[in-house]
Amino acid sequence: MTQAIAVSLLAVAGFIIALWWTNIAGIAHKIVGASMAGVAALLDNQLSDDAKEAAARRAGVQLILGGLNLTWRIALALAAAGLPILLADLAGLAPGSAVLDVMLRLDYIVIVSVLAFAAVKIVSRLRRSETPQDNGVSQYSPVDQFVHNLAFSGPTVQKAAARIEARLMPRPPMPEAANPIFVTSLARGGTTAVLNALHDAPEVATHTYRDMPFVTAPVLWNKLAGGQRRGVRRQQRAHGDGMKIDLESAEAFEEVIWKIFWPDRYKGASIPLWEAVDSDEQADHFLRRHMSSIIRARNVQAGSQSVQKTRYCSKNNANIARIPYLLKSFPDCRIVVPVRRPESHAESLLRQHNNFSKLQSRDSFVTRYMADIGHFEFGDLHKPFLFSGFAPDQKDTHTPDYWLQYWTSAFQDLFAYKDKCIFLLQDDLRASPRATMEGLYDTLGLSPDGQSFEQYFHSKPDLAEAERFDPGHLQDAHDVYSALVECAHRDQLQKVI
Repeated sequence: MTQAIAVSLLAVAGFIIALWWTNIAGIAHKIVGASMAGVAALLDNQLSDDAKEAAARRAGVQLILGGLNLTWRIALALAAAGLPILLADLAGLAPGSAVLDVMLRLDYIVIVSVLAFAAVKIVSRLRRSETPQDNGVSQYSPVDQFVHNLAFSGPTVQKAAARIEARLMPRPPMPEAANPIFVTSLARGGTTAVLNALHDAPEVATHTYRDMPFVTAPVLWNKLAGGQRRGVRRQQRAHGDGMKIDLESAEAFEEVIWKIFWPDRYKGASIPLWEAVDSDEQADHFLRRHMSSIIRARNVQAGSQSVQKTRYCSKNNANIARIPYLLKSFPDCRIVVPVRRPESHAESLLRQHNNFSKLQSRDSFVTRYMADIGHFEFGDLHKPFLFSGFAPDQKDTHTPDYWLQYWTSAFQDLFAYKDKCIFLLQDDLRASPRATMEGLYDTLGLSPDGQSFEQYFHSKPDLAEAERFDPGHLQDAHDVYSALVECAHRDQLQKVI
């Protein structure tokens, strides 16, 4: 009996080692990826019919080759398992029938399966801890990518998701989304840090990564996707700036809705600004209802707590191009604009532009993901907003002065709404985060809940090499910045008085 058990364990070990040595898991993963890629290509509204047909043919060939690869690996694993049994039988150590009888016992199958499962988990965890962390987008599995491509196969899908959620989840009544908060600036201006600092206010509801990819139906999608049981390990985001994210992290997905209602604005090499006359009643209604849906989703997620979420808050850098529209369509809104020193901001924009250019060249899904959620700030996807006096076609995006002039044009336009926006200086957020954020909370009518605001902001001075920029362009930027500093300090003085 003991010899039969020993031989059976050798057989199991041979089977597992053969599967591991032939990388059958990797082959199976590639097969799933190929099938999902083929279906995703058919759902990709950015591909032509010829490109879809070519992708489907390519996926078919990969499936056939993958099936053949699986077949010989499984045959080899079975041979590796049968060899110890055959040799033991020939040597008279243990009859083959006795070994098979042991292996077919229910208690043996359960114990060996549990041990094998535990061993695989331990090895996987060790290998994962030794592997450098990548950005969250590229860690999407083939199934995740398929679901994402399905959700973004066309604006009809996101609109339909919102309608289905409204019909299936009519109760409790949709909360009123009054006094929404829009955090906006050029990318790399500190909007994410400000959003995170506002996200922890007990009244505030924001988008989180948990809402992807059906961002227009957050309550319904969270229920279908497993609710709080669905999790993902904390990881660094694609920007490579040290900021870590998980499903609970606040993020910017509101631009998806603007893309649904104004698709033509995103088709060119640059994006026109929104004016007050561009207002669309249907879009405004959809967006206001979406704000209510986000508030409901966060309240459902929080469960029974003393303070209910009542204020929608978004971080959408693209809203810097539609200030007059927001002020007309949502007259009760508050617009918060973090302002960073122009040379530091331009340097960071250039660095991220180069970073995303590399990411998008290595992984096509990164490009698809960023385009779907409306992030056209960087890389091959870069589509600048047509701020006054800015001519993007005459400039090189891989030079510091491009981004400095972009900054100057953007904030020069924004200065026209100096009495309608709340300006936050990056220098103040770094030097005195508590006083600055408590002042913002007071202005917005929010309740500080004992937050340690220091955790959200860098404490080091925000410096850059001024020598990298054209002196004339830098002076123009500093003139605009000085005017914005005066506005920000004027607002702070009025609050003190």
